[in-house]
Amino acid sequence: MSTTNELNSSISNDQMQIPNFPLEIIIEILSRLPVKPLLKFKCVSKSWHSLISTSHFAKSHLKISLQNNKLNKTLLLLSRYLPHTLYSCPLNSALHEKSISCINKLSFPWNSSNIIAGVSFCNGLFLTCIGMYNNNNLYLWNPSTRKTKKLPSSGVEYSRCDVTYGFGYDESNDDYKVVEIYGVYGIHYVYGAKFKIYSLRGDSWRSMKKYSDALFSPDSGVFLNGCLHWAVAHNDGSCIFWDIVSLDLESERFGNLLLPNYDRGNCNGSSSRPLGDSRDFEPGILNWSLGKLGDCLCLFCDYYKVKLDVWIMKEYNAKGYWTKSVSLPYIAGIGPCISPLCVSDTGEVLLHDGTRVMLYDARNDEYKRVEIRDLDDTGVGAATVYAESLVSPILDSNENTPEMQEW
Repeated sequence: MSTTNELNSSISNDQMQIPNFPLEIIIEILSRLPVKPLLKFKCVSKSWHSLISTSHFAKSHLKISLQNNKLNKTLLLLSRYLPHTLYSCPLNSALHEKSISCINKLSFPWNSSNIIAGVSFCNGLFLTCIGMYNNNNLYLWNPSTRKTKKLPSSGVEYSRCDVTYGFGYDESNDDYKVVEIYGVYGIHYVYGAKFKIYSLRGDSWRSMKKYSDALFSPDSGVFLNGCLHWAVAHNDGSCIFWDIVSLDLESERFGNLLLPNYDRGNCNGSSSRPLGDSRDFEPGILNWSLGKLGDCLCLFCDYYKVKLDVWIMKEYNAKGYWTKSVSLPYIAGIGPCISPLCVSDTGEVLLHDGTRVMLYDARNDEYKRVEIRDLDDTGVGAATVYAESLVSPILDSNENTPEMQEW
């Protein structure tokens, strides 16, 4: 049965008849809709179900969604205490409304009393580590479609071992990859980190060559431009100095990115040091981390209890293209850790200060709290901005393309 006949049978005589659009026009229209109505439209007909379920349509929808900047972006909010509760709301609501009442409660595919030890995301898919770091508890999850895949064990045995992850998309091979970094380290020395990489298409892990004797940041890798990025520390015996290391997911080769000419804080020379033991917690001590704002790699220079400078790489890996976007002051009432989430068109910075979502107005040098229904009492434990997608963590080898469907 054609799509037109199926649609006509579902509307009354006094309603407008839907014209028989070409397939290309239907795809163009549907590709611009949010995920929620698209999931409902899968019930319209077998043809629409087949189209919306294909990876080709998911890619087209994601591409348009990413191009629309903040229009289709979602703010994901995790409650502060166990058992965790997860909420989502449109990013525009957080940027333009003083109080957010229209939020959606999401369901976890795991026990909400479990600790979420790590999160990384790409194209609407989240890599989550449930419980303490354990290679048997890694999941790929799309919160919009609620599809989940538990990853197989990497086979690594952890003993006095630190671990971090990265997650991204290898476009040339149409494959999502997880990078696991593990290594043992002491107080004044660093052993070389070891790597394993997981391929969703192959559904298997394999070992990679080591990078160098360096300590990778415990933060998840930041994915951008086909590469994962980490802050990496090197110890020369007198001071820890930092570097940005990239890993190309296609070639699986490491590289380095240029640093901006940032204020070195209280560390002498050309080096900087992270927050360490209690003697390091002095105002002005520098700790920096990597992030992503929009389509740009960012460097967050956090001068403890003084300010946080946001540096943005306007053109990827180009010399001289680091620009200091904004400096966020630490004032009374602001939490100990500022994490920028988004910069609005008017220059306001949406951020998470450890317990709340805030807006910083640089023009008036003031913070405004974003009130969020159901989370004001418990607090916000974590927040992130992402683009909803139809990308599935479960590959279907028998998937049909739109051209193969009967219309």
